[in-house]
Amino acid sequence: MADNRRTSVYVDYHILDLIARPRVSDEALLPEWNAGRSIWDRYTREAVSLVTSVDEMELDFVVQMNRGGLCVTDTFQITDNIDTFERWEGADHTDTEHWRAIVHLYDQLDVISGHDDLVGEHAHPHYCEQLSRVLKEEPAGDMGRSPSFDEETAILRDCAAALHDVYDMQLWADLKHIQYGLNWKVLESVLPRYSHSTALSGEDAALNKNLLGLLNRLVSIGKKSCPRLPMQDRHIDFVLDIVRKKYCQEDIDRSISHIAQCLRNGIDCYLTMDGELAERFTESKQNLQLALGASIHLEVLRPTELEKRLG
Repeated sequence: MADNRRTSVYVDYHILDLIARPRVSDEALLPEWNAGRSIWDRYTREAVSLVTSVDEMELDFVVQMNRGGLCVTDTFQITDNIDTFERWEGADHTDTEHWRAIVHLYDQLDVISGHDDLVGEHAHPHYCEQLSRVLKEEPAGDMGRSPSFDEETAILRDCAAALHDVYDMQLWADLKHIQYGLNWKVLESVLPRYSHSTALSGEDAALNKNLLGLLNRLVSIGKKSCPRLPMQDRHIDFVLDIVRKKYCQEDIDRSISHIAQCLRNGIDCYLTMDGELAERFTESKQNLQLALGASIHLEVLRPTELEKRLG
């Protein structure tokens, strides 16, 4: 892959999440972690060019950190958002330290787009449409929803209906900032109905953190459109639909948006942790070229594969 110019390598949130870890306990992940850190070392020595899209990465920050309970309200002040979250007594300081490490790496990357570009599903629609057609297995639709998705929606619906038990009228009317403690109190009261613990560590931690992140968004959107509590059932469904569409994007959809940016900007390689995605892209490249009417030199590779080629 190497030539007289530096190979351009596009990285997304998942790659930074991997490289930012001080160590990995999963033996299966160790080779990718070592390769990722080696690629980063090459970047610091200017042997490769590591790039990303400002807009797509900032959307990644919002979606991914939301899964940890953090509400990113302004990507220009993301460290301030982390600091605010960390002041809540229930915050996981291992998470916040890791998030800061990811942001530190992100700040060192070269960027290929600015804030004036359209992002996500509205960006370069021709690329995204064709990529979706060849890279996604089957459209999920309502029939493709997992039982966990339905249960999470039910939990969030119950939380929305119970907001008035924690927020009094004056507090709700004056609400301007995320109240992690109050939102957790609401969620904590609902979780036992679904036989879930109220722990923020251990087996249920990931589920509970993700639900808290979604509830934070529900409260924020609900406050803007519902001046008084309790929220009516129809309004709860309206807000839930917005939250689900905006903050529950699947990783494959985020990858498609990143790959579209790579194609648009002539990038050599899109780095991914998803081996199946890399295989599908390689197998579908010829069909994709026909659909787009253009030659594609982009390769989608795992860190170990890219490190071998660079070596």
